[in-house]
Amino acid sequence: MSEQKQSAQRTLLGDPGLPGAGLSVGVVVLVVLAAMAALIGFLRLPDSMLGVGLVGIAVFLAVGARICQAHHQHQSLYRLLGKRPPP
Repeated sequence: MSEQKQSAQRTLLGDPGLPGAGLSVGVVVLVVLAAMAALIGFLRLPDSMLGVGLVGIAVFLAVGARICQAHHQHQSLYRLLGKRPPP
């Protein structure tokens, strides 16, 4: 039962995979949906709210950068653990 649950989680959320693997499917889908929501929200802003919209876009870009940073850190940790001799 436990193996089926882990397999389903890997299918839905994406397996981090090997050190050279890209972002998981779940992360890519969420980033694309967030980008579409940010674009639609920004385009519908009235002129008086454009300053707030620019701040919102900046926050969105910062979150995207943090996702990429976390991915690279995860892959680096994966590589280091792979080089470690077994106990």
